[in-house]
Order: sequence, then C-alpha cells, then structure tokens
Amino acid sequence: MRPATSPTTNFLRDAIQNSDKTQREIAKAAGFAHPNALSMMKTGETKVPISRIPALSAVLDVDTRRFLQIALREYHPEIWMTLDEFMRPNLSQMEEDILETYHLALVDYDIPWTDELKRTLISVFELAANKSEEI
Repeated sequence: MRPATSPTTNFLRDAIQNSDKTQREIAKAAGFAHPNALSMMKTGETKVPISRIPALSAVLDVDTRRFLQIALREYHPEIWMTLDEFMRPNLSQMEEDILETYHLALVDYDIPWTDELKRTLISVFELAANKSEEI
C-alpha cells in the first residue's frame, strides 16, 4: 500500500472531493468498470494508471498536464527527469529561475492559480521592471 501522503493520491483525492459528481459517476465517465477502483487509488492501494489520467482529468475538470506531471514524477522519476530535460520548452535563465522559485514554494502543497495571484505576480514583475529602469 502506498503512503497516504502520495502526491498523486492526494491530487486525485482532492479532485474527487472537489467534484460535484459521485464517485460512481466519475468512475463510469472515466471508463472504469467498478467505482471501487477509484477508492483503491484514493487510498493509495493501487497506483493511478498513467493512461487513465487524461480521462480522469476531463471528468474531474483538472489540468491533465499537472496531473500527469505529478504522477510521472512520483511513479517514474527517471522517465520524468528525461522528458523534462529534453522536451520542455526553451526558457530564458530568468524564466527558469522563476519556475524554480515556484517549485521551491510548493514543497508539500499546490498553490491554486487565481486571478488575484496572477494580478499580484504581474505587479511584482512590473515593479521589478521599473526598478531595473531606474538603475
């Protein structure tokens, strides 16, 4: 049995809890024959099948890329590191530093993306741009 603190398990459990659908409805819509398959995934008894993440994401209205990223990092870290290194977009050093800072801030939880957070970050970047012009 996987630990209850599994990032993939936590992501799935939270998505199910935040859904307005029943577990039976979610399982059926995602193509599972039995709703107890979701129960086993939520408790960590079984892994979330990577191939089912797109369907689960659609039913649960969560970001497929994020769900896949979490599962691949946990279940297949070597594959994830290789994909991340060779298939990620080319970013400037500043963009990489910003993303690294974001990942450091996440630690054990996910930061919800809100309009307020977006506005705040834009303000921070604008402030930084104005300060660099003064120098």
